[in-house]
Amino acid sequence: MAGPPTNDLSTDVALVRRVLARELETINEYETHARASSSPEVRDFFLHLAAEEKEHVAEAVHMLRLLDAGQEAHFNKPVVAGHFQGAIEGQPSAPPAATPIPAAPAEPAQPARNGRNGQAESPTLLPPQRIVYGVPAPPPSPGTHPLTVGSLRRSR
Repeated sequence: MAGPPTNDLSTDVALVRRVLARELETINEYETHARASSSPEVRDFFLHLAAEEKEHVAEAVHMLRLLDAGQEAHFNKPVVAGHFQGAIEGQPSAPPAATPIPAAPAEPAQPARNGRNGQAESPTLLPPQRIVYGVPAPPPSPGTHPLTVGSLRRSR
C-alpha cells in the first residue's frame, strides 16, 4: 500500500501545525519552570528558552500563512471590539453592532509599496509577514536567517 505523497501540501500544513502546537506547549513549560525556580540564574535560563520558543512560534505561523491560503484569510480578517464578550459572559457572542471607525488623521498621499493595485499599506510599517494576529512578531536575531535558531551561547 502506497503512503501519501512526500510533497503533499496538506501534509506540510499538518506538520507545521503540529510543530506550532508543540512550541506553544513548550513555552508554557519553560515559563512554569521559571516561576518555580528559586535561582535567578536558572529563572533567566528558562525565560531565555521560552523567548526562543516564541520566535519559533512566529516562524511557524509565518510558514503556515505561506502554505494555507484559508488560514491566511483569517489572519487578514480584523477582530472587532466585543468579539469575545459573549465567551467572557458565558453566552454565545452575538455579532457586534456596527460602529463607525474613527477617521485616521490625514497624511500625505504616498504610492502603495506592496504592489497590490494601489491598495493602501497596512497601518503598521512592518511587512505583513511580521504581523501575528495584529501583534508584531519579534524581529529575527541579528545576523541570522529569519528561519534559523540562534545560538544558546552568550557573548562575552
